[in-house]
Amino acid sequence: MTHPDDENGIPDEENPEWTDEDFLWAVSAKDFSSHEAGIAFMIERDKFLDGQNMVGIPRETFLPLAPNKPGFIERATKLLENALNSAKHAAE
Repeated sequence: MTHPDDENGIPDEENPEWTDEDFLWAVSAKDFSSHEAGIAFMIERDKFLDGQNMVGIPRETFLPLAPNKPGFIERATKLLENALNSAKHAAE
């Protein structure tokens, strides 16, 4: 599915269509106080996701947590903490 505001022509092999999932990762500058803040968010998000991937948690796991919006790492960390606490209680 192409984005409704797409003015970049017809998708091809080098420029494929964006999927709905692609849009969930895309960061909008208007969600951040500055361009630099948006870039810093993406850098930190990628570091976080790379770390999770290294321990076997794929990035797609975090799609329901709005990974393109401010506060994503806090939401994801809370989810992981809750999962860990649930696992501890289940083991007791």
